[in-house]
Amino acid sequence: MIWGFWSLLWFGVAVVLCAPLHIVLAPIFGEKAARFLMWWTYRIGAYFILIPSLTFIKNHGRDKIDKNLKAVVVGNHTSNMDFYVNPHTAPMFIRVLVKKELEKIPLFGSVMKAIAISVDRGDKDSRKASLAKLKDKLERGYSIFIYPEGTRNRTDKLLNDFKSGAFRMAIEMKLPLVITTTANTRLINDIRHGVFDMRPGILHVYWDGPIDTSSMALDDVPALMEKTKNIMEAHLKRHLPVDS
Repeated sequence: MIWGFWSLLWFGVAVVLCAPLHIVLAPIFGEKAARFLMWWTYRIGAYFILIPSLTFIKNHGRDKIDKNLKAVVVGNHTSNMDFYVNPHTAPMFIRVLVKKELEKIPLFGSVMKAIAISVDRGDKDSRKASLAKLKDKLERGYSIFIYPEGTRNRTDKLLNDFKSGAFRMAIEMKLPLVITTTANTRLINDIRHGVFDMRPGILHVYWDGPIDTSSMALDDVPALMEKTKNIMEAHLKRHLPVDS
């Protein structure tokens, strides 16, 4: 718990360093400033959280992913660290789909507005608007990152059930699917025991794909979801006890 409070302190430092840039530059330059803001936040700002908390990252297979690839990226959602670890380790620029409630957090909300795409999951119109924004970002050369579990996995299962939205989008838009698995976050930030359950360690992040969806139809969504789940579970079992 003490380590958790220490890590939270440095998360606050990162937000304070990043938020002014977003508050000042985003309203003035809009999309023109987006790539710089994302680079600063994900590539530089994340180190202010990771290094003081002695969290180190080992990437596996990232070299197989073209940094200019435009794709739908899916990842498992097991900890509070995911939303900055996933973009930090991504070989390409990504826009993450996040819940709209995050925008209400002082300073941090300003960062999310500038570099992520928010959705109110209980509002059908908000989901439609978010889908339109996702497609717009894809057309501008970004990849889109979606957690198919929908929310953080606080259960004892390796993965929660997947929602089909990310897989349908990849097939409908004929975009490749990239899979990333953060395999051992429960050994560093086990949210089943509370937000502040943290300890130092090495995060193992796996990258698989890209999977070509150009010849797939919507009937192939269940098979694509199952393939993704099997890939993620194989990585998770390599680092975690089966009953974790």
